[in-house]
Amino acid sequence: GERGECAMKGLLLKDWYQVKTNMRMMYLTVLAVLAIWILSTSGDSGFAVDYSAVFLGIMPAYLLSYDHASGWTEYSFALPLSKELQVAEKYLVGLLCTAVSAALNGIFCGIRFWMGKPLPAMPIGLLLGAGAASILLINGIMLPLYYRFGAEKARMLYMLMFAGMGAALGGGMVLMDAVPEPGAAIAIVGVLAAVLVLYALSWRLSVQWYGKYKK
Repeated sequence: GERGECAMKGLLLKDWYQVKTNMRMMYLTVLAVLAIWILSTSGDSGFAVDYSAVFLGIMPAYLLSYDHASGWTEYSFALPLSKELQVAEKYLVGLLCTAVSAALNGIFCGIRFWMGKPLPAMPIGLLLGAGAASILLINGIMLPLYYRFGAEKARMLYMLMFAGMGAALGGGMVLMDAVPEPGAAIAIVGVLAAVLVLYALSWRLSVQWYGKYKK
């Protein structure tokens, strides 16, 4: 109801202050990488898209690690906020990061087109879809691990996943280039649908593990 909506806005505002004060270098680095790509003469944007997807994708996990470090997780049990709502806020941040990443990459591709520079060989829609799927997958896997094990242990698992995600994204780009455009579009839609299902299941698991992590 209205109370839950107000609580969600308050949680989002809390995390927005964290982003502005503690994560400035993260989003400035993403913008710098995309700006460098705009100025380059190459049309290959795989690295720029992957980089922005990974960096923006881990923002919810970083916010959660701040919650653990500051004692917010323990403090939250004294507030009239449900576990479902607090976990849903982090997953909503993940969806917002996905939208921001897609918008940024779309805008920067538009700027390259306006400047007359070569665009990626892969259709822009497929490229943005792959980036969105990677962000949702990162959060879908990492958030439950952060809720259960905390930042230190989960970060080690993330480093392993980071290498795997890079290889998977690189291989996926090669495969998409080899597949005719209609088939590639169907594949991307299927991957996004599967990742969204995983995202929903991940939320349920995170709710069960909320508060289980102990320093």
